[in-house]
Amino acid sequence: MNSKIRAACAAFTRSGNGAVSVSLKSVVIVCATWSVIVLYAVQEQVPKNVITLPAQNKVKHTVVNIAPQGWAFFTKSPRDPEVVPYKKTPEGWQTLSLTPHASPHNAFGLDRESRAQGVEIAMLLAAAQKSDWRDCTDSGQTCLSSSGDTARQLENSSPDPTLCGTVGLLQERPTPYAWRDLVPEPHSTERVMVLEVTC
Repeated sequence: MNSKIRAACAAFTRSGNGAVSVSLKSVVIVCATWSVIVLYAVQEQVPKNVITLPAQNKVKHTVVNIAPQGWAFFTKSPRDPEVVPYKKTPEGWQTLSLTPHASPHNAFGLDRESRAQGVEIAMLLAAAQKSDWRDCTDSGQTCLSSSGDTARQLENSSPDPTLCGTVGLLQERPTPYAWRDLVPEPHSTERVMVLEVTC
């Protein structure tokens, strides 16, 4: 046992200036170990393919518990529907959306208000009812204009609200990339909700 400890300690030698030098063999072993761990984690998260690692089925449970997030943790599907806020004004419905986040009016992403608006919309949707949604596949302005006068009364509890008054929420789905030349609009409306929001 002592010989093993001495051998392990011998891999690390202290130089005269106080720095610790590490042997090349130790660096290779550490890099190889982490490479294998990353390889198994990546292989478990990607769709099924022709590559099968040794004992992959046996370590699947362990890998999923150690790295459970998968790639969806870091990315959002570009096909997911978006909820875009509008406000009713005497001139008609005006967009209240602060996106895109990296635009110049958001200081190229330094101003986080557009991110906070997404949370604000989520809080309003949580307070509303599913029955408040109305299916509509016309243009966004047509859906908002034909939404009627009855709207649920809600209070916006955001500390810095951007959605107040008569607010329309349009659920839009991005046009698939393969159809981009077949339809004029980049998004298609699916549903609409109108709320009376007090701030």
